[in-house]
Amino acid sequence: MPVIRKIIPTELSQYRAHLLRLDKADRYARFAGALSDEAVERHCAAIDWGRTVLLGAFEDGVLRGAVELCGERMLWPDQAEFGISVESGLQGKGVGSTLVRRILTVARNRGIRHVHMMCLSGNVRMRALARRFGGRLALDGGEAAVLFELPPPNQFSLALEALEDGSGAFNSILSGNAILTRLPGVRPERLAA
Repeated sequence: MPVIRKIIPTELSQYRAHLLRLDKADRYARFAGALSDEAVERHCAAIDWGRTVLLGAFEDGVLRGAVELCGERMLWPDQAEFGISVESGLQGKGVGSTLVRRILTVARNRGIRHVHMMCLSGNVRMRALARRFGGRLALDGGEAAVLFELPPPNQFSLALEALEDGSGAFNSILSGNAILTRLPGVRPERLAA
């Protein structure tokens, strides 16, 4: 299983590269429509880190899967939406399930009660993931609108997010691919000691 952890703003180039690596079908599925390289670039440049949380699946230090949770707290304080992408080499290996489960925990812990997701009606994997995590599907032509209703946060959900954040950081350090290990004067073997 790849290392799953939050993506920080200084890693935006990795997220952009991941989205640009998606093949035509996977990019179409991620954005529910065709998107040019330039449009992907604009999407990444427009990310507002104050209202967006990104989780990533890193394999050998390279971002291979991601889920982007975005909300507008001023207009819709208890609502957000997410989009997910997993490169073909990691599909069918539980990466998407892990990313969805974790982003729903992140959303819950931020007081978000309703999480929306759009996918193509023919996207069998995403529809199965939605059902697995209690999402309600509504088909509308070629798209499926999914709504996840979340309970309020509790001590368990808060502890789970903290534990998973720590585990992701620790696993990144162990794999030698953490941002910390790339700082001048910081050697990975000193962090593991």
